[in-house]
Amino acid sequence: MLHRFILLFLLCASNIAWGKASIAIIDDTHSTFNIGQSAFYYIDETKNLSYRDISSDEYSKRFRPLARDYLQFGIVQGNIWIRTEAAIQTTSQTPIILDISAPRLQHLDLFLPNLYGNQAQIELGGARPYTNLPIEGLSYAYPIPSNIPPIFTIYIKMSSHLPINANIELKTLSEATKDSQNEILITGLLIGVLLTLFVCNVFFFIKTSHAMYLIYGFMLVGIAVLHLTLHDHISQLFPNHPGTPERIYNLASLSCLTAVVFFSRLYLDTKRHLPNMDKALILIGSVNALFGVIFTMMPEKINIMVMSTMVVSTLIFLTFHAIYAFVKNVPYSGYYLTARVLLFTGHFTWILSVYGILPSQVLLEWGLTITIILEALIHFTGMIAQTTPLLQKYAHRRGYSQAEMFDLLSDLSSRLRRQINVIGGGIAHLKPALKSAEAKLFLDSSQVANNNIKGLIERVDVLTDIKDNLTSDQAMPLALNKLIDEAHENFLQLDQDDTHLTINTENTEQVEVLQNTTLIKHLIEVLAQEFKHFSDQALNLNFICHEINREGVTVLEIQCGPLPTRRHNQYSHFDLGMSYIQLVVDHLNGKLIDLSNTVTDENSQAHRSINIQIPIRVHLRQTQPLDQFADQFDIVLFGQSDDDMQKAQALTNHHSHKVEQFSELETLIGYFQRPDLRQSGSIILVFDNGGHIPHVTLQRLLPLMRDEDQCLLISKNVKMSLDYAQKLGFDDLLSCADIDDHLESRLTKLIQKGVRLKSSPLSRIKALRKSP
Repeated sequence: MLHRFILLFLLCASNIAWGKASIAIIDDTHSTFNIGQSAFYYIDETKNLSYRDISSDEYSKRFRPLARDYLQFGIVQGNIWIRTEAAIQTTSQTPIILDISAPRLQHLDLFLPNLYGNQAQIELGGARPYTNLPIEGLSYAYPIPSNIPPIFTIYIKMSSHLPINANIELKTLSEATKDSQNEILITGLLIGVLLTLFVCNVFFFIKTSHAMYLIYGFMLVGIAVLHLTLHDHISQLFPNHPGTPERIYNLASLSCLTAVVFFSRLYLDTKRHLPNMDKALILIGSVNALFGVIFTMMPEKINIMVMSTMVVSTLIFLTFHAIYAFVKNVPYSGYYLTARVLLFTGHFTWILSVYGILPSQVLLEWGLTITIILEALIHFTGMIAQTTPLLQKYAHRRGYSQAEMFDLLSDLSSRLRRQINVIGGGIAHLKPALKSAEAKLFLDSSQVANNNIKGLIERVDVLTDIKDNLTSDQAMPLALNKLIDEAHENFLQLDQDDTHLTINTENTEQVEVLQNTTLIKHLIEVLAQEFKHFSDQALNLNFICHEINREGVTVLEIQCGPLPTRRHNQYSHFDLGMSYIQLVVDHLNGKLIDLSNTVTDENSQAHRSINIQIPIRVHLRQTQPLDQFADQFDIVLFGQSDDDMQKAQALTNHHSHKVEQFSELETLIGYFQRPDLRQSGSIILVFDNGGHIPHVTLQRLLPLMRDEDQCLLISKNVKMSLDYAQKLGFDDLLSCADIDDHLESRLTKLIQKGVRLKSSPLSRIKALRKSP
């Protein structure tokens, strides 16, 4: 009974082996056929058999079925003959090609006996000129002639002193093009990663001048060349020099290995930590470099197994070296050990696929490059850790308690404050004695610098107060608008860059703050200092006071943006910038929301901003904000007389301001050119209702306007954005449809802004205004 079961098993196995497709068919439903499923092979160990011999009845019986998609024969001392029957049964004249992907194959002959008899149709391979290829590409592609019989026979002869790995497919030209494009895409992504690492490496080498980065750069270049050679991207650069890609492959392979060895010396500083191991690394690296030259000069003279043995032996030694360094607690040996284990495992698996022990086309084509890239990324992470001064100090510093650090800050603040007071007194004493305008300018700059140092000391004091949970007493309530104005004036005394700052308020009239005014004012100053732009870009600070509840508590919302790109939102370490702002907001029981890439409307560009919401205790004081500055500002209306103009005129006539109306530009210009008519500042309402171009009008007015003058554009264009209007030079924008509801509030805001600019101790920075 046992013998019967064994016989049945062998019969089933033989049926499976011989039951594969016996003919390769391309038709309208099958655009690709793997020859490995229909072909038979025979190995001619004598290398003497011709096609006539192989096709005879004597040798035809010796062919055995392949029965696998990817053909991996390893190193073969002889010629491999592959035979298959094929049929083209497409209804349309679709180009069909025989596509043979065989990396580093030396000789490849193709026979189509149905057309050309005993003559080899084409001779390809790495040992032959690239110009022999009928279709240039990354594989050996041959177009099947259109006059081929419906059923024909293909013979393929392969030989090489290197391991033979091949994927042979019969496919349509469009399918072959698609596969080639996918391979080029993946190669491009991998080369892109290597290029990024190389650029970063060049940057670190320029900054540090450390030879480790130089050798690392050579290694990255070698990896890229190795991949391009393995995928036959190099052959087309040397079309008439067969064998050159093989030499380049050997040189790149052993150069990478040599670079890894010498890189290991510098990465772990073995000369200092492991002197005996350092000498061994120098010897191994030198031997690899020598054999790299030998394999490049005469690749066919030395068995490829020698190079494979050298590579594997070197990687084994480097892996043991990594373990030894890790045991000895050499700095950064953890990164090195991870990279070495990854490279050894990946390369050993790849070697098994090269020699056919572990059959895998994906592993053979992409395994080595991906492994080396991952290893390079691990090395790069360790290199950054070595280069970052903060991390270097962290490895050797002793820990201090939080209380000790705050005591140190308090002591530092008191020591600096005395010296700053001395410097400030000296500057104040010198200023009246100076007569030179240039000297006074330098002295003013010194005074601003002294103010900035005072501001930094104030931040240190705030940190200490927050740590001790101290709050300053407030004897009298402070108007919210006045608080904002004082913060703006303090910022102007600190600004060294002529910053463009735009302050907008909403629902802040008549609101008086009852507590934390000093800290809130300090927070506004810090926001302006930290987020100001060093260009003509304006920083917008919008203050919105929300509805007050029964307990007299409301939420003050501060919108700050656009933020400069130099500012980050990482809190991995504490600084006196973003981290400090977050600390102050938390102390005020508020919240900070980072709005990345926010867009205000369809006409605005994306930018990053922050939103701060702080609960404050307030009460309302009844005043008339629009009329209290009636003697300081006149209202000027300019535009054609229409319904919108009449509505605006009716609203402004309800107040005690002097109102002037103009419909002709030259008349308006004449008004501004007469100082006797201009006893007060002006709030100019420009209507975009025809008869003139608003931004041209503004350009004519700008040279005649005072610092406190404000210009409001009233437009029928509902799609126009505030950002665009400010870029034209206007201070604010109002839609004609919103005149009834929002004109008075806009006028109030512009008048307060004008008062703030008029009373500012420093000259006003004209944001976004350029004289023609």
